[in-house]
Amino acid sequence: MALKIAVLVKQVPDLEAMIEIAPDGQLRIEDRYVCAFFDEIAVEAALGVRAAVPDAELAAFSAGGRRAIDALRRAVAMGIDQVEQLGDESLEGADSLTVAEVITARLRTFGPSLVLAGKQAGDDDMAAVGPMVAGLLGIPHTSAAVSLRVDAAGGSIEVDRAVEGELLTLRAPLPALVTAEKGLAVPRVPVVMRVMKAMKAKIPNVPLAELGVAAPAPGARLRHLRYAPPPTRPPVQMMAEPFPANVDALVRRLLEAGVLA
Repeated sequence: MALKIAVLVKQVPDLEAMIEIAPDGQLRIEDRYVCAFFDEIAVEAALGVRAAVPDAELAAFSAGGRRAIDALRRAVAMGIDQVEQLGDESLEGADSLTVAEVITARLRTFGPSLVLAGKQAGDDDMAAVGPMVAGLLGIPHTSAAVSLRVDAAGGSIEVDRAVEGELLTLRAPLPALVTAEKGLAVPRVPVVMRVMKAMKAKIPNVPLAELGVAAPAPGARLRHLRYAPPPTRPPVQMMAEPFPANVDALVRRLLEAGVLA
């Protein structure tokens, strides 16, 4: 049986996007979104597996509305031709379990041998959807992989995880889900022709009703009550005296502040 690989991608705010906390305690985010960094690593890792197993079937999935389409266009630009948008704008702000249920519903019919996703999205950093999908599918899951070896004929994978300076090697039977850590692959910069193809690509949509998943009620399971800015950083005082007088000055200041007794 041919290897079937599913890649999960998500659109998240650009790291350079302006973000502010509104008076109601909610975030106001500039409309600048990109495909999640770790998801791009997962896409590149999937392309690497297909390069080694040329008859592998490769597809990318994203749950959500307009921004999910943008994430899928990035996957197309990088080299994945089969992509699907799952659900609609009603998933905007949905909790991790709801998103995992939507993705799982589609993966049950797709029947992947291997599921790849970023270890975390980079917006709320929940790092939850990947493991939840594995749990709902009832398949093994390894997180934060820095290397991946697929034995398609033997029906297993071997994964290295970086744990406190050491490499932990795990082996699991297929089907399995792996979340990508930095180092698993280096995302390519799409060539112009692929970018143009991605911009023109028609992205198929699978409605929630077809997946058998009800549109989530806002805040049904999880609701963001409010955001608060970090405490203001106290002013920095530089010792203007030359060395070693600046050391004496620093000690004197610390004594005055009660830091040293």
